[in-house]
Amino acid sequence: MSAWPRPRLMRHGLFWAATLGTNFLMQLPAHFAIGTDLYVGGLFFNQLPASLLAIYPLLYGVLPRLMRQKQLPLFLVLLAGWLLATVVLTNLTRSFYDLVIVPNVFGVMPSWVYDWTDLTYLSYTWWVLIITAGAASAIKVMNGWYEQRQHQQELLQRKLQTELELLKAQLQPTFLFDTLRTLHKLTTQKSAESPGAVLHLAELLRYMLYESACDVVPLADEVAMIRHYVALEQLRLKGRVEVSLSFSGNFEHHAIAPLLLLPFVENAFRYGTEPQLECAWISIDLVAKANSLTFKVINSQLDTCADWHEGTGLRSIRQRLARLYDSRHELKIVSEPDSFLVALHLRPSPPPLTTVPTTIAEPLRARFSTTDT
Repeated sequence: MSAWPRPRLMRHGLFWAATLGTNFLMQLPAHFAIGTDLYVGGLFFNQLPASLLAIYPLLYGVLPRLMRQKQLPLFLVLLAGWLLATVVLTNLTRSFYDLVIVPNVFGVMPSWVYDWTDLTYLSYTWWVLIITAGAASAIKVMNGWYEQRQHQQELLQRKLQTELELLKAQLQPTFLFDTLRTLHKLTTQKSAESPGAVLHLAELLRYMLYESACDVVPLADEVAMIRHYVALEQLRLKGRVEVSLSFSGNFEHHAIAPLLLLPFVENAFRYGTEPQLECAWISIDLVAKANSLTFKVINSQLDTCADWHEGTGLRSIRQRLARLYDSRHELKIVSEPDSFLVALHLRPSPPPLTTVPTTIAEPLRARFSTTDT
């Protein structure tokens, strides 16, 4: 026998044991009060067979019509037929018990025998069967509802995870192409700063290739990547933009989704350093408190950009925030004639960190951090 049916068989066995035990306990008050005989043999040779033969067709034949197929008219017809069949069945099992089991097994002649064809007579066996069927049906419906809810939650979780991966995939190529474009420009100019740019690019690539695959990363890692990206952009722009960085708080106590803050910085450098701007500037501020994070990015922009419309990049970030943080975040975007503000307030929970395996990450970092002599 395979392993999977065993828990179900155990649950069914416990249910029927509890049913028999309850029926036995119900007889005790009358037995001790007025001396009524205990109906132990009838429980095993009458009540139990009738219940088994009637309840399982109800659970696995009639109820699924209502639970899965939502066929209420057919369910009512089948239920009526089932009720009529239980009357016949209980009369048959009671007659078989009285006429066959009692004389041949217990050696006692029945004191009276009723007509099993009289469908207007509802025996004690029938009433107990109906109560037992009601309890079993309630358990079946609750289990089915719970399993269906679990299945829906799993499907929703898979859908959200797929959407998050797609949103994350939309962000990664943007960083990669921008940083490669910067490196290409520096190398074609044979700049002495090219080796430094390669190191910054290596850290960014390591972060995007490995750590971005994790659900969460330490906030300190995201801050480090912001610093690398800013340094790389400053090399590209050659001092044409004034950048103000302000990071305060204890970053080690916070974990956030990877590539959550970096796109805002990339957006500021993309649109806040237009060649037409005489004095381009960018301000980046991050404050980490005990239970919240506040991240602000302000950049200069041309007057012609005041009529701003949200692009694909920021829209993807907004969707990702909604998936990951829902009501635990506030995102404010303000476009003024000469400046552009992004303010993000997070109330992250402290989830367990999924770190990058050192066997993968460390050799890559070492490869780009050492130089030949």
